[in-house]
Amino acid sequence: MGMTHSNNGTGSEEPKEEGQLIKSREGIYRLMRRLQVKHTPLKLRFDSVADHYTSMVLAVNFKEGYILLDEVTPKWGDELMAKAIPFHFDSYHDGCKISAEKLQAVGRAVKEDSPVYKVPFPAELHFLQRRQFYRAPVRLSLNINVRLGVSVPPIKRDEYDNIIPQSPTWEHEGLLRDLSAQGCQIEAKGDLRETLPKNTEYSCCHIIFPNGHLLDLGIAIRHVGYDEKRDISSLGCQLINMDPKLDRKISFIVNELQRDNARSSSGNSSAPISELFLDALGKENNKDAISEAEEEAEELEKFTTEEVHHKAVRCVQMLVNSLREKTALPIAQTWEVTDLLLDKLQKDRQQLILVTRIRTPANYLYEHSVSLAVLLADQTMFNQNNPKSRDLDYLRNIIFAGLCHDLGKGLIPDRIVSKSGVLSEQEAKVMHKHSLLTREILSRQQGMPDLALTIATQNCERLDGSGHPEHLKSISISPIGKLAAVIDVFDAMTNGRSYRAGLPHALAYKRLLAMRDKLDLASIQQLIKRQGLYPLGSLVAFENGDLGFVKRQDQNSHPSIVRLVFNKLTNQPLEHKDLKLSTLPDSKKKLLPEDPAKYQLFNDLLLNDL
Repeated sequence: MGMTHSNNGTGSEEPKEEGQLIKSREGIYRLMRRLQVKHTPLKLRFDSVADHYTSMVLAVNFKEGYILLDEVTPKWGDELMAKAIPFHFDSYHDGCKISAEKLQAVGRAVKEDSPVYKVPFPAELHFLQRRQFYRAPVRLSLNINVRLGVSVPPIKRDEYDNIIPQSPTWEHEGLLRDLSAQGCQIEAKGDLRETLPKNTEYSCCHIIFPNGHLLDLGIAIRHVGYDEKRDISSLGCQLINMDPKLDRKISFIVNELQRDNARSSSGNSSAPISELFLDALGKENNKDAISEAEEEAEELEKFTTEEVHHKAVRCVQMLVNSLREKTALPIAQTWEVTDLLLDKLQKDRQQLILVTRIRTPANYLYEHSVSLAVLLADQTMFNQNNPKSRDLDYLRNIIFAGLCHDLGKGLIPDRIVSKSGVLSEQEAKVMHKHSLLTREILSRQQGMPDLALTIATQNCERLDGSGHPEHLKSISISPIGKLAAVIDVFDAMTNGRSYRAGLPHALAYKRLLAMRDKLDLASIQQLIKRQGLYPLGSLVAFENGDLGFVKRQDQNSHPSIVRLVFNKLTNQPLEHKDLKLSTLPDSKKKLLPEDPAKYQLFNDLLLNDL
């Protein structure tokens, strides 16, 4: 949510809340589904009618772009809806206002003795964070100290009977992490889950800003979480004993935090900083910014590429298991893994891609998801014509989307997912439900990027409309959906299952090009150019019969280092050796693709240190 200022003609400026206009079909679907799942009432107003009416969303159809509304109450609103009188609605959900204008019913039916109405998607939804529920985050480099509770020490006197000043004793001290008109989040050192039980109240809580300004209020602890790794407790607090004057102070501080966060995220260092966040000398409280950045960098460096890949595979497995067990999905952990993958992709993309090519058939679903996530981000970074090729937030969302894109398969019977033969018509219908299940699951998660919903379904669509779940044709499939479809097929072709070996990469390329009526040709060509004719992890043969796996490539995606493992002429294994092609004469650099299954070779030999 943004804040703008408009002059009212008197020379003073008043804040005006703006919202966000959601125009994409995926975004509209996602918000309307949220209203449906939570059974959130809609407040309707018909044109030229003064009264308000109420209804609810019964269903949302993404493919055809419509919603089904329940009967209108009071019941005389049924006549207005049946006559297709234009209307608009407002709805409030999780502290957000969702509204739309210029809607009309295009059909009426009776379901369980009650009328229902078919209403096309609006052209746009207005999404507004209600201010009283907005939680303004505190940037990590800004230290706003918090002190909880106070016990007054006994009076002490000196030998002349003068009172000796005593400092109060605070029960807990920490840092403010966010603030809203109704509550805040505080981080404190140590595990406070037992010492601070739920609903503990403090009539004295001091929030101290860098410039010395002190906010004195009461709080009630509503939730205590503990991060064992950081040894930090997170306290979810509700503000209590509020009065109008304190309300205004909180509102002002929330506004300043919001502006500070926008200033920080935009990188606009020239924008003025709030006096609240300047110390007594007028300097920005940023003393920990460098150390925190260093700590974050050190955190990322703690793990090798192999360890990050293992974490990612394990994370996808946890997502699927949570889904099957009907427990909360580990979304926060998935974002952490996403950041680790993006960091490794930026620092050494070849090593990360190489690790994703070394597969275990039993982990196909999980490893495939990680591989698609990495390749999708890598191909996006490679496409210089894409204005978002260097947008880290966009790349982050792509990796997250890739990790989650096949979650619905976790709800499909394993006998169908792992079937070696052709699926029957009924089995295919069940299998094709997985993408809709994935979109349904993800749409229920808070903070889910629209990209995740798009990739979840469009990676299964085909240009000629033969795909699923919605049989979209080329014009209706987004560029990222087309690229995801190509990568999904490529990765499935080239990696083995429990019942078959993967195809050699050269053969997979030929089959992809033969599918140009179903898959986007530009995306196929881009994939081949980026991955190279001899991709990382693929098996190649030299003229002398030596076989080796491609370990590194040069800037033109040609093999530069090959690990020798076998000689097909002698049918004998070789002592593992990393061969730099730059050391060979041109006459000996000629390579040919080979099928590792033919020699029962596995590219996990690339992981063995020499």
